[in-house]
Amino acid sequence: MLKERLKENYQKIIKFIGFVVFLAIAFRLFCNVTYLFRSVASMSRPHISGMKNEEKLDMVYVGGSAAYVYWQPLRAWNDCGFTSYNFATDAVQAENLKAYMKEVRTSQDPQLYVVDVRAFEYYGQEELDIREAGIRNGTDSLDITSPERYELLQKYFANRFPEEETDGLSFYLDISKYHTNTDNLGVELAWKYINNHGTSPNKGWEWIDSYAYLEEPEDFVTDERAELAENSRDLLEDLLAYCQKEELKVLFVVCPYHITKEQYAKYNTIGDTVKSYGFDYLNANDHYSDMELDFTTDFYNRNHVNLYGAEKYTAFLEDYICSNYFLPDHRKDAGYDSWDEDYQRFLEEKKGHAWSVRYLASEVKRGERIGARMRKTSQIAGWSILAEDERYTLLIATNGDFDWPNKIVDQNILAKWELMNGATDQIRVVSGEEMIYTNAQDGKKGYSGTLGTWQDITFHMGAGNNHCFLMIDDEEIPMGREGINVVVFDNNYRTIADTVFITCEDGELVVNR
Repeated sequence: MLKERLKENYQKIIKFIGFVVFLAIAFRLFCNVTYLFRSVASMSRPHISGMKNEEKLDMVYVGGSAAYVYWQPLRAWNDCGFTSYNFATDAVQAENLKAYMKEVRTSQDPQLYVVDVRAFEYYGQEELDIREAGIRNGTDSLDITSPERYELLQKYFANRFPEEETDGLSFYLDISKYHTNTDNLGVELAWKYINNHGTSPNKGWEWIDSYAYLEEPEDFVTDERAELAENSRDLLEDLLAYCQKEELKVLFVVCPYHITKEQYAKYNTIGDTVKSYGFDYLNANDHYSDMELDFTTDFYNRNHVNLYGAEKYTAFLEDYICSNYFLPDHRKDAGYDSWDEDYQRFLEEKKGHAWSVRYLASEVKRGERIGARMRKTSQIAGWSILAEDERYTLLIATNGDFDWPNKIVDQNILAKWELMNGATDQIRVVSGEEMIYTNAQDGKKGYSGTLGTWQDITFHMGAGNNHCFLMIDDEEIPMGREGINVVVFDNNYRTIADTVFITCEDGELVVNR
């Protein structure tokens, strides 16, 4: 009887072990399938998973795009000899930062953290909605088994107000969102993530081949302290309390960008809070001259530097770090040969990316020359060819009746703008070959929109009762002559390139100024 009971218990144990093994295998397969089907299009994913390939990091830069297009770890290695990494994802949210620091600590023990605080300034009333991309860039890159992933999601949903159609479960079990990504089965890169192990050869840095002309911001420095959103303040203090409790060495930074006085006032409040917890704070917008930063050459939009700006920021910040912290210099240490090799590859990559940015910059500058030619051109055919370049936005409004031209070439010009014979009070917004707006369908007498490479300059135009008008950033632009009024806006320089009114004389279109 005893032998039979022992045999029976043995069989139960074997079955239980088999069941546990089955569950472990099933869970492992579930994780692999999830990692395989996750999107590989985002540059955020290698930043998160790539850290697993790093052996020992002296400094980790935590943040968003204001980290991974600003700080060049390999350049800092060559200049100073300490190892660093950008643990950063695009459109990072304030809730992410503490979770990212905790995730870093599961595999690394850096002597210094650098934390980008822009997410706290951005946090406002409009941020209370779910910003799916910003949160998913992180949570859909972390391991399913990461406790920080679930802590982040829990805090995020506690702070935000999801709309009824928000599928909260898909954030926790993201396979429910990505199960239709069957194309990944044929994508080599997706298979490389089967264990959620990616690579970030440049240590979380990303090349961005883009350029934008900017003018240096003025009169933004203030002693005022602006109030932070309640959630933003609570999240910042929670992060600071965590860093204080864990006795972490942290430098909180604001990278240089086209800052406003309102934003600077919020950073004053953030800086005061950071310092009250005993941590260092550095607003790089106070040091444009120290960096020799040139807004006309060093940015690709108002919020991000290009590779030239990144070099200047990295040189500035590495000097600050070397002067205020004691990070080791490994350049003569054994076991760091790969960093030298990566730096040499980094320099080779730079050549191609630098050429691309220089070309884009030259193209923007070419627009200024085109604008100068346009302002000297009175022939409609030549003028329209110059004005219809995609670098410009044409704001067109007709005032009163205008005679239809007899020449086919003139008619074709009006046809491109979708202006119609006999119609009055016509409004058109055209950029290159794209018709952005026409009131031919809705019949409205006014239209409001945005202009510029970042679409943040507002305009309002109208036509009716033998009158047309245009306001750009609350400034009235002359647009009331009889005929076809056209204002040419340079999207790159964000200025008016030309203002004309076109009439029809003796059956031909004539450009007037």
